[in-house]
Amino acid sequence: MNKEFGGLVQQLRKAKDWTVKDFIGKLDAKISPSYMTKIEIHGEIPKAELICKMADLLGYDPRDLLDKAKEHKVSSFEKSLEEKYQKAVGMHRLEKDRLEKDKSDARRK
Repeated sequence: MNKEFGGLVQQLRKAKDWTVKDFIGKLDAKISPSYMTKIEIHGEIPKAELICKMADLLGYDPRDLLDKAKEHKVSSFEKSLEEKYQKAVGMHRLEKDRLEKDKSDARRK
């Protein structure tokens, strides 16, 4: 499967016809429905212990679910890093252009 972690958890949960509240109750974990929404929809990655509990309850290999969480984390990090890089390059170009303009203006004086 090529789904992000949260989408996969949601798909597996729904395949068992469990609501978020049903799933939380079966997990026996102190998490809220809003936290499950953060996991399933907004890309939050819970601690490894909770991921393993989820996998066991959903009938999914814990190692595979942990790998999916890791892939999601790495992908999110890479995306963030690329955005920061592009921003830095843009700022550098603006600064370089400003300095060149200042030099050009100074030569004209």
